[in-house]
Amino acid sequence: MVRAFSLPFLAVYALVTLFPFYVLFVRTFVSTQDAAELYLRPPMGRQISLDAEIGNLAIYYDLDIRRVKEDLGIPLEDYLSPRMTLRQIAQAYGIPADQMEAYFAPLSRFGGWNVLFSRGELWRPLVRTVLITLASLVGLNLLSILTGCGLAGLRRTDQMVIYNLYMLQMVIPSTMIILPQFLIVRWLLKRVPDSTSPGFERYVAQIVLLICVNIRGGALSTMLFTSYIGGIPQELEEAATMDGATRVQYLQLILAPLLKVPVASMTVIALPRFWNQFLEPYVYLDLQNHTLLPLIQTFSGQYSTNYAVVYTAIFVSLVPLVMLYVVFHRAFIRGVLAGTIRG
Repeated sequence: MVRAFSLPFLAVYALVTLFPFYVLFVRTFVSTQDAAELYLRPPMGRQISLDAEIGNLAIYYDLDIRRVKEDLGIPLEDYLSPRMTLRQIAQAYGIPADQMEAYFAPLSRFGGWNVLFSRGELWRPLVRTVLITLASLVGLNLLSILTGCGLAGLRRTDQMVIYNLYMLQMVIPSTMIILPQFLIVRWLLKRVPDSTSPGFERYVAQIVLLICVNIRGGALSTMLFTSYIGGIPQELEEAATMDGATRVQYLQLILAPLLKVPVASMTVIALPRFWNQFLEPYVYLDLQNHTLLPLIQTFSGQYSTNYAVVYTAIFVSLVPLVMLYVVFHRAFIRGVLAGTIRG
């Protein structure tokens, strides 16, 4: 009876959970003019009128006018007035009306995908996001292990003081410290040679400093690793010391294999946070050095927003996380549940 009820419930729950992702995928095919409408399947797309002005099309669909000229055989040095219609351009340069309509027809349906992938603006922010996320996860877990080792047991007064200082971060919003943190990062950036002007050194220094901001001690990681390491019998370390193992060997060979639970838990919690960062990269990184979410923000202008590109970029940014979970979900679950059942 319970199984017969639970299976339909889980199926309905899964559909409700996945429905927003499906709607987001459909939105990638909806043009800016129809952004206020809800579509449950990709629309066919609007027919681009030959009486439409090239300036308005350039705004609605983020057209690269130089590339349009190259594709249509228009001399690059010729100036196209924003008020010129497609019909006038076709007549001025002898372009068949059918060719003009066929060229602009996919814009209303595939404009977001075309802008995102044709310009090559996606790949470098994607690589930076992957690099920052991986380095932040490794650094956060490593420093959390060391912090947990130093505070495990909370036997001394200084350990309690440091632990309570970490816990203060639970009640201090990150936005309240963004200004002093920015001043510190800027001061450190000035200490790096050749980092005052845009270039490789400045961009690398900014990424390294952002990673340092991500891996700084936090309340959750400190509490998680301190409590878990504190529960490991101290006799293990004493036995390893008696056998001649150094402190590093104890951490590497004995303690590290026992920390699958906190490492997996911290990774599952921190991975979406690092991947979906917006405020920190937006504040600390130059525009030419941004990551995925600041890239998406660039498609939102003061006077117009290409919602097709925005929704497409959001959907594309979620795909790696979904693929990572699908591939490694068993490992995540085993790591989180390891040690919970004792026999």
